[in-house]
Amino acid sequence: MALDPYQMGYFIEQVGLAATSFGVTADDAMAAGMALTKLFDYRCSPRTTVVKAQGPQLQSMCTDPSCPLDPMSQCGLEDNNGTALMPVNVTMNSTSSMMPSASGPMSTPAAFKGEAARMGGAATFAVVGAGLAYLVL
Repeated sequence: MALDPYQMGYFIEQVGLAATSFGVTADDAMAAGMALTKLFDYRCSPRTTVVKAQGPQLQSMCTDPSCPLDPMSQCGLEDNNGTALMPVNVTMNSTSSMMPSASGPMSTPAAFKGEAARMGGAATFAVVGAGLAYLVL
């Protein structure tokens, strides 16, 4: 994932809205949103325990270079020094395995058309976020 601050904000907002639609109070939804922000919205965050049985894990979901850097950042623990690599197009034919392609449409966020398409990736995680909000509450 190469989520940027806008996608993370949208994701966390949707988790809060989903929680309130199930009767969670606005104050509790805001507390869950703040917890999600603290856990996942900073680049290069140190290992943190979310699920006790799994122990400390790297939790950063906001990995775009424009994401805020954790004040206690440990970028060396993550691939590519804590910055996500941008996706590349992949082509496949009958004589080769999947190989990156320099041709075709750009595979950076600039290639997406419209706000909904740009935010679509974060929206797919709403169910996971609702489950996380449930765990946090």
